[in-house]
Amino acid sequence: MSGNYDINIDVAYATLLVHPMIEVALLATLLSEHNASHWEMSCSEWNRNRIEILSDKNLNSDAHEYLIDYLRTKVEGDCDAFIIGRK
Repeated sequence: MSGNYDINIDVAYATLLVHPMIEVALLATLLSEHNASHWEMSCSEWNRNRIEILSDKNLNSDAHEYLIDYLRTKVEGDCDAFIIGRK
Protein backbone atom coordinates (compact mmCIF):
# COMPACT_ATOMS: atom_id res chain seq x y z
CA MET A 1 0.00 0.00 0.00
CA SER A 2 2.83 2.41 0.70
CA GLY A 3 4.14 1.73 -2.82
CA ASN A 4 0.92 3.08 -4.33
CA TYR A 5 1.11 6.11 -2.09
CA ASP A 6 4.67 6.83 -3.20
CA ILE A 7 3.71 6.52 -6.86
CA ASN A 8 0.81 8.93 -6.40
CA ILE A 9 3.11 11.51 -4.81
CA ASP A 10 5.63 11.09 -7.63
CA VAL A 11 2.93 11.49 -10.29
CA ALA A 12 1.57 14.62 -8.62
CA TYR A 13 5.07 16.06 -8.31
CA ALA A 14 5.83 15.26 -11.97
CA THR A 15 2.56 16.88 -13.01
CA LEU A 16 3.55 20.08 -11.20
CA LEU A 17 6.89 20.10 -12.98
CA VAL A 18 5.54 19.29 -16.44
CA HIS A 19 2.52 21.62 -16.49
CA PRO A 20 4.42 24.91 -17.10
CA MET A 21 6.57 23.15 -19.68
CA ILE A 22 3.47 22.12 -21.63
CA GLU A 23 2.36 25.76 -21.83
CA VAL A 24 5.78 26.80 -23.11
CA ALA A 25 5.77 23.96 -25.65
CA LEU A 26 2.33 24.94 -26.94
CA LEU A 27 3.39 28.57 -27.29
CA ALA A 28 6.59 27.58 -29.09
CA THR A 29 4.64 25.33 -31.45
CA LEU A 30 2.14 28.05 -32.22
CA LEU A 31 4.85 30.60 -32.93
CA SER A 32 7.05 28.27 -34.97
CA GLU A 33 4.32 26.78 -37.17
CA HIS A 34 2.31 29.93 -37.72
CA ASN A 35 2.89 31.74 -40.99
CA ALA A 36 3.68 35.35 -40.11
CA SER A 37 1.75 36.73 -43.07
CA HIS A 38 -1.57 35.30 -41.89
CA TRP A 39 -2.47 37.97 -39.39
CA GLU A 40 -1.77 41.47 -38.18
CA MET A 41 -2.93 43.67 -35.34
CA SER A 42 -3.51 47.36 -34.93
CA CYS A 43 -1.37 49.56 -32.74
CA SER A 44 -4.15 49.87 -30.16
CA GLU A 45 -4.58 46.06 -30.10
CA TRP A 46 -0.84 45.66 -29.57
CA ASN A 47 -0.91 48.17 -26.71
CA ARG A 48 -3.83 46.37 -25.03
CA ASN A 49 -2.01 43.04 -25.40
CA ARG A 50 1.21 44.63 -24.13
CA ILE A 51 -0.51 45.86 -20.97
CA GLU A 52 -2.11 42.45 -20.42
CA ILE A 53 1.24 40.69 -20.85
CA LEU A 54 3.00 43.09 -18.46
CA SER A 55 0.22 42.50 -15.89
CA ASP A 56 0.62 38.71 -16.03
CA LYS A 57 2.45 37.66 -12.85
CA ASN A 58 2.93 34.12 -14.21
CA LEU A 59 5.44 35.33 -16.81
CA ASN A 60 9.00 36.35 -16.05
CA SER A 61 10.57 39.49 -17.51
CA ASP A 62 12.15 37.57 -20.42
CA ALA A 63 8.76 36.13 -21.40
CA HIS A 64 7.19 39.59 -21.15
CA GLU A 65 9.83 41.06 -23.43
CA TYR A 66 9.73 38.18 -25.94
CA LEU A 67 5.94 38.16 -26.31
CA ILE A 68 5.68 41.94 -26.57
CA ASP A 69 8.45 42.08 -29.16
CA TYR A 70 6.93 39.22 -31.15
CA LEU A 71 3.50 40.82 -31.20
CA ARG A 72 5.06 44.13 -32.23
CA THR A 73 6.19 42.44 -35.46
CA LYS A 74 2.48 41.98 -36.27
CA VAL A 75 1.88 45.76 -36.31
CA GLU A 76 2.61 47.63 -39.52
CA GLY A 77 4.08 51.11 -39.34
CA ASP A 78 4.89 53.29 -36.38
CA CYS A 79 3.37 52.42 -33.04
CA ASP A 80 4.30 54.08 -29.78
CA ALA A 81 3.74 52.27 -26.52
CA PHE A 82 1.13 53.72 -24.19
CA ILE A 83 2.68 55.16 -21.03
CA ILE A 84 1.54 53.15 -18.05
CA GLY A 85 1.47 54.77 -14.63
CA ARG A 86 0.23 57.73 -12.68
CA LYS A 87 -0.03 61.24 -13.99
